[in-house]
Amino acid sequence: MALSNPKKILITFVLAAAAVLYFGGRSFLEKCYYPPILMYHSIDDHGSKLKLSVPVKELREQMKYLRDNKFDIVSSAQLADMIKSGKKLPHNIVAVTLDDGLLDNYVNGFPVFKEYKIPATMFVISGSIGKPDFLNAAQIKEMSDAGIDIESHSVTHPYIESLTADGFKREAVESKKAIEAITGKTVYTFCFPYGGFNDYARDILRDAGYAAGYATMPRDNSIALDLYRMKRIKIASGPFSMLDFRLKTSGYYMWFKAHRWTKKKSTEY
Repeated sequence: MALSNPKKILITFVLAAAAVLYFGGRSFLEKCYYPPILMYHSIDDHGSKLKLSVPVKELREQMKYLRDNKFDIVSSAQLADMIKSGKKLPHNIVAVTLDDGLLDNYVNGFPVFKEYKIPATMFVISGSIGKPDFLNAAQIKEMSDAGIDIESHSVTHPYIESLTADGFKREAVESKKAIEAITGKTVYTFCFPYGGFNDYARDILRDAGYAAGYATMPRDNSIALDLYRMKRIKIASGPFSMLDFRLKTSGYYMWFKAHRWTKKKSTEY
């Protein structure tokens, strides 16, 4: 039976609306996507008490989740290269980073990373190498040789905004040289202590040979990919840690966090 003109019009309208919703939705999701860059600090069993600690059991569950769900896990340097290429990022990218170069990263984290073949990035404070509770040169070399990406977190871990341009340059240049002398590999990325940022930081890092700078989560509404102020997501322990982890690795968590600050102004980086 032939359809009447009104029915044809209705069907055409429904199909057109469905197409708009589908393709419009995909376009919207594409604009909201930001590659999840996970930020860890201490890996130990004090995670329930300390905000920046994650227990070994939870880390293992999280790394297993990434592997089981076919995430493409990349280092900070690899991610920077992918962004610099200008090519569209696949939506299964994730980077695992750890700040400070704490000894428990080697004792507790390294075995997990080896178990699941995770090319994690460790941002090391070069001036703390060999001090109590921090990695020593032999441990850094061992992890680097095993595929862990060892990058710079400055020499003394200062709040960058309080430094002069020359002071920041020393932190960036000297830490790079110290780490490269241990690993025998080029240091490509820098992690800002406390997430601090200054207008001169970008040029200094670029001139020093850094391909990218990693911060925490700047409180603004931008999710543009800025190679010298890459945003990261804090991973911490909690009663819903795996649910939280799944949300944070979705690729849309950053948009949600940034959107919360649309009407707020802040100088915190």
